[in-house]
Amino acid sequence: MAEDVLRTILFRVQSDYTTPEAVLTKSDLFIAEPGSKIEGDDRVGEIETTYQGYTQDAAVPGRQLGNATLIGKMKDFGDKDSGLVPDWIKALRCARWLYSENNGYIIMVPSSKVNIAGTMWEYSGDQNASAAGLEKIGNLMFDWKMMFNFSEDPPLGQIELTGAGRYTAPAAATQPDVTTAINRRAVPALLGVTFTLVGDSNYRVLSLEIDGNQSTHPSVLASDASGVGRSYVPTRKIKGSCKVYRDPVGTTDPHTPLRSGDIGAFALSYGTNTIIALSSSYQQLTKVTPSEESGVQAWDIEFQFNRNDLNLRVRGGNSSSSSSSSSSSSSSSSSSSSSSTSA
Repeated sequence: MAEDVLRTILFRVQSDYTTPEAVLTKSDLFIAEPGSKIEGDDRVGEIETTYQGYTQDAAVPGRQLGNATLIGKMKDFGDKDSGLVPDWIKALRCARWLYSENNGYIIMVPSSKVNIAGTMWEYSGDQNASAAGLEKIGNLMFDWKMMFNFSEDPPLGQIELTGAGRYTAPAAATQPDVTTAINRRAVPALLGVTFTLVGDSNYRVLSLEIDGNQSTHPSVLASDASGVGRSYVPTRKIKGSCKVYRDPVGTTDPHTPLRSGDIGAFALSYGTNTIIALSSSYQQLTKVTPSEESGVQAWDIEFQFNRNDLNLRVRGGNSSSSSSSSSSSSSSSSSSSSSSTSA
């Protein structure tokens, strides 16, 4: 049985929205955190048949679906104008986010006009073994969640993407040597943070979570042997929650904007000279609950982003303005080109 630490995950944005990639290389390495995985969900239906007066059950194989989870630390892959696109940004594009570059930053915004899917491979087994297991899932589209825990040591940002698509059962394959493809850029700590909640920058934040609340739907394609076609993201409602210290009312008072229905600015930025930044102009509080943190009074606050308005900036893009809804700008990795690997 393979050790979990020997698993390797590759991910690539598909050149064709409806067709999984047939070849992935070491340059498609996703620097995955524990919990990243592919799970087959082959459907089998039971039917009743009658033979000589007795009712029997028969099983009929159905569609070959799969679920995927990608978890990664939120970091940049290079300085301004490096053109190095983080692996998690590539995956986020498959959650219907529009990609562009300007002023040395990669800029991402949720968009209903973008249809991009990805292919994910998961190897298990020793890299020196020629019979490692390889599972594949294509036509992937994702839901997403960003998590920031400022009270942990170290305090880091993390993203989790969950989706579904067309599944290929395990087969024997040789893992690629990905050691030269690893981006060793340091993960920025959640220190020196700028945080604004509904236009108020006085809140002392302890934790923050933003959730796309997106549904993903792999469609039916009877003409394919798998029975699975392109994927869709039919719904989205971006919401979030945070825990903040309960300071005196004269300093912070979340009940006032909650009761008045105020809509204000949200902002989070961190890292030396701003590595990662999130912002919105249409944040609205939906719930405030008394809480505590290590015996200190706090508020648990829930909110939503009206109009699904959210802007993500990550250092590393080019200074000249550009945008893309295709896969060409992010299908290659920061590493040098390598020989292809296929099952």
